[in-house]
Amino acid sequence: MVAEDEPMISTTISDDLEEAGYGVAGPFSRCADAMAWFEGNACDLAMLDVMLRDGLCTELAERLRRRGVPFLIFSGYYRGQDLPPVLRDAPWVEKPGAFAEILAALKALASR
Repeated sequence: MVAEDEPMISTTISDDLEEAGYGVAGPFSRCADAMAWFEGNACDLAMLDVMLRDGLCTELAERLRRRGVPFLIFSGYYRGQDLPPVLRDAPWVEKPGAFAEILAALKALASR
């Protein structure tokens, strides 16, 4: 699952992930859309931007965690103590990160 609200970034990452052999759900620019999709579907991994068009992705991250889906954060958002714990303790790739960083983080999550 890719939850990213910047169209250029979401399209590029989704395309790159597909080329790397991943099936991609999304990209979703709103938490509500990602959560609606997640209600009736399963995914193995997720990549979330902290701030989507409808706010922080906290509820989405909590749902992923409850269902045992590992996720990473790909964001330029400040990674401070004011973030909810579910976001603070996730693997984090800071924007603008190289695709190789994202791929390495996803591979590490998949191997857990």
